[in-house]
Amino acid sequence: MPANSKAIRFLLYRYLVSSWASRTRRSAAAIGVLLPVLGVAIGVFAFTVVLSIMGGFVSNIKSHLLNMQAHIEIVSTERGKQIPSNPELMEKIKSLSTDIISLSPYQSGDVILQAGNKGQMARLEGLDPYLAENTLGIQKFLSNNINLSVLNRKIPAENIANSNLFPTIILGQDLMNQLDLNIGDSLTLVSTIPDEGPGGMAPIQFPVVIAGYVQSGNFSYNQKLVISSLQVANQFFQNEKSWLGLQLKLKEPTEANKISEKLNKFLHPMGLRAKPWTETNSALLKVLTLERWGMSFVMIMIILVGCFSISTSLLLSIRRKSKEMAILRSMGFEQFDLSKLFLWQGFLIGLAGVILGLFLGGICLYLINTYPIPLITNSYSNPNKPLTILINEIDLIFISFGSILLAMLAAVWPAIEVKNLDIIEVLSVRN
Repeated sequence: MPANSKAIRFLLYRYLVSSWASRTRRSAAAIGVLLPVLGVAIGVFAFTVVLSIMGGFVSNIKSHLLNMQAHIEIVSTERGKQIPSNPELMEKIKSLSTDIISLSPYQSGDVILQAGNKGQMARLEGLDPYLAENTLGIQKFLSNNINLSVLNRKIPAENIANSNLFPTIILGQDLMNQLDLNIGDSLTLVSTIPDEGPGGMAPIQFPVVIAGYVQSGNFSYNQKLVISSLQVANQFFQNEKSWLGLQLKLKEPTEANKISEKLNKFLHPMGLRAKPWTETNSALLKVLTLERWGMSFVMIMIILVGCFSISTSLLLSIRRKSKEMAILRSMGFEQFDLSKLFLWQGFLIGLAGVILGLFLGGICLYLINTYPIPLITNSYSNPNKPLTILINEIDLIFISFGSILLAMLAAVWPAIEVKNLDIIEVLSVRN
């Protein structure tokens, strides 16, 4: 007569739970259960913590990118070619999709910053202050509660006595520190391409005053970014009544590729194209994706190693309890019943490890997200701020079910071994 489910539940309780109450078996049976559970739990814990921290890190990078950059840029199909200023084109592009919130023209190019005897290469970005406020999220990174409209002002330089009024710019904070300047100081924009003047070939020099700085948390922007009004940039680059491109803001930045394809059908005949933010940052996004997959692979290997301990523990259990298995067979347990018993043990050990790992991972993530840990946060832009944590429910489901499945697969070998157990040979052996 085949064993019923009550008998299997009783044996599972005896092998996995009641062994802890027996002092004589605690060092063998109980520890044989504890170690596999801890092996799975450590793997699940590491997987949960690492992917959540990595998810928060990637989310933080994308947030900075989408605040400092447009979701889509409209540029010429010929690299570096200017676009004639055309307000009607802006209205036409905005009417092509209801997902476009706002758009603004911009100008951009390399520039040399000269302050006294110090010089530094930088990137000058000319923006329309009023339109760019609705298109870019740069406002939150500006100093002293200023806004982009300050770029339309002309102010005297504080480091020059009886100074004239100069156009204003906004610098990256690190760039300003490298030049040893402060807000209100003057500097000179020097062109990288000489221009023919009355005295021959000479670079264009354009005096400006620092009205504020931007601290984006992005090294490349803080080191190289110079922001001016679109009018000042056009005067400096001598590109009056033209733009390098248009910047678009979308309701859903993740739809940038799809909307770009739609815009290109209208733009290509005009010699223009839509460039989504994913194309601009494709190298970075590929690196982040590769790093995520690499970390996931390592974490899966950790869980797999923990599952190997399940196979080892159950195989040792078969050797240790071979006579019990043989007696159960003689009492009516079929081979499949014993195999099912060990598969259930693998499932319950995996389940216990997953629950314990998720619990420990939740505690760890709470501490990391609540309290700044110097050992970790020193590598980030703001060491006094706790790390951003992004918990992906799909990842948790994948980790949980994947770990339980691996635990059950680890129990297949012991299940096959106990199925092939020879009860006559086992019971005939005398101690």
